[in-house]
Amino acid sequence: MSFLWPKFLWFMLLIPLLMLMYWYAARRRQSSSQKFADSHLLGKLISRPSKALLRLTTIMQFLALTALLIAAARPQATIPLQVNKAAVVIAIDASRSMLADDVEPSRLAKAIELAEQFVNQVPSSTQIGLVSFSDVASVLVPPTTDRDLLKDAISQVEAAQNTSLASAVVAGVRLLPGREGVTPPEELEPQAFQDPQPQAEPEEPAGELAPGSMLIFSDGVSNVSNNPELAGEVALDIAARFARDNKVNLYTIAVGKSGGTVANIDGQDYFIPFEPDNLERLADFSDGRSLDADNEDDILAIVRELGRVMRWELNDMEVSSLLSGLALVFMMGAAYLSLRLQRRVP
Repeated sequence: MSFLWPKFLWFMLLIPLLMLMYWYAARRRQSSSQKFADSHLLGKLISRPSKALLRLTTIMQFLALTALLIAAARPQATIPLQVNKAAVVIAIDASRSMLADDVEPSRLAKAIELAEQFVNQVPSSTQIGLVSFSDVASVLVPPTTDRDLLKDAISQVEAAQNTSLASAVVAGVRLLPGREGVTPPEELEPQAFQDPQPQAEPEEPAGELAPGSMLIFSDGVSNVSNNPELAGEVALDIAARFARDNKVNLYTIAVGKSGGTVANIDGQDYFIPFEPDNLERLADFSDGRSLDADNEDDILAIVRELGRVMRWELNDMEVSSLLSGLALVFMMGAAYLSLRLQRRVP
């Protein structure tokens, strides 16, 4: 046990002094009563309560005082508590293909709507981060419980250019608690081989990793890679394996209609594909799940699954209120005994 205000414990020295004063006053009262009456007649004139109960009343009073003095020092105890350790990174595809309107009003608008629903429905203690990705992934909000900050950032996601799903996965994994220092896959970071200067090794996460998940909203189109020598499917497999090795499950929500669509973007017609197979590949390789944006039951199931991961954790908690309550119990007990035995409150 530790104390926030340990100097208040010096007042504990008053307790033996008060006990000595109480004992002295009790002896004075006893000697005074013997001066005014014959000791043989005193028992018939005065009804004396049990000495054991009188001592108990006194003990309870001193216990109450002791508890109050300890509470004044603001003690802290290490107590095991259940804590919600859930942490989720939302990744929203912000490529131009998300401007397709085969999902009303558009794929991007639908993804933003679903992301906001997820934020509104998960427990307030769940940490949520936000990543948007097109050619590269951008961290918009690190994991936080500030829902207003999250929803404001989600509403401002805008379409950019192409799509790199692998970059989104790597950025999201490294954003989760305990994984900030993990080394990205070298196959997805070719520049690491071109730097002639040796770089310090990033620190690997220590201890057991807290549960982590990514929720990816995308149409599955992935047409950009940090390493152009890698096939697209290979890059996705490497990214998914990176997530699995760091105990991150990827949950993907496909936004779009089967077969793709033709959309008019900036005055020109483009064929916009829809490739949910890429999202299924990420989910399967990382032990996650692939969902359909139109299935509300699946979305609700994900909320329940990802929003609460309870773990026992030791926490320092101030217990002043508990000691104050204990002191109140002792004082009430002493008052009750005093009223019953002596017809007065101590």
